[in-house]
Amino acid sequence: MTALRQALESLKEIIRDTDADGSEPDWIACYVLKCGRAALRLKKEISDDEFSAMLKIAKERATGRSLSQVLGYTEFLGLEISVNENVLCPRPETELLAEQAILFLKDKKNARALDLCTGSGCIAIALSVFSKAEICASDISEKALETAKKNAEKHNAEIEFVLSDAFDGVSGKFDLIVSNPPYIPSKDIEGLDREVKDFEPRLALDGGEDGLDFYRIIAANADKYLKDGGALMLECGQGQARDIIKMLSGFDCAIVNDLQGIERIVKAVKKSVR
Repeated sequence: MTALRQALESLKEIIRDTDADGSEPDWIACYVLKCGRAALRLKKEISDDEFSAMLKIAKERATGRSLSQVLGYTEFLGLEISVNENVLCPRPETELLAEQAILFLKDKKNARALDLCTGSGCIAIALSVFSKAEICASDISEKALETAKKNAEKHNAEIEFVLSDAFDGVSGKFDLIVSNPPYIPSKDIEGLDREVKDFEPRLALDGGEDGLDFYRIIAANADKYLKDGGALMLECGQGQARDIIKMLSGFDCAIVNDLQGIERIVKAVKKSVR
């Protein structure tokens, strides 16, 4: 047997050189012991096998791989989403994007929504679970779509998945187009945290020279795929929101800040033609 406090200190030391926050040893222990953090506080000792399992996870985390990838899942708006090297791990900023999209769809009847660059499928699945809209989700990566489909099956989410480079494989018109596209300027990728630049797909990160390549594609095509009064909701990087708004003529635009006060979401409603 091993004292839990001693085990947690060992985990902390192993992952010390990563960007892990102070709670990760607890989450590793909770995963192995199959308990919540409150219950964890009641435990004094763990078995040798349990300690070995925790050490194995911590050593893999020490390579720089995110804890979500090591464990194979994360939570997104309370939904368990499987993640791997083929998709981005969802962040809180993307939860904000999904929340805004759900609010927009909430009272709409027979609504249709498109999630461009779906990745793990987290946004599309949240929209399917928490709204009554018909959902289409697209991605250029076959492997990402495989992950998204498995996640959808896990939550009984009825979603049309489309292999598509931007809008190329998409058809019809939508009440909402939502996207968390690649938005990191190419030159900045090597400066990202190791768990991102070394273990997440560059295809989902690289937004071109200024990070805005995909937004230009969306701005050039959205009008054809949105109904009058339909909306675009786009996650973006710090300092990009106002440049994106300049691309969106024919839209009434607003910006939503994230919890750090960063301009993170561009909301753009297509003006009705009278």
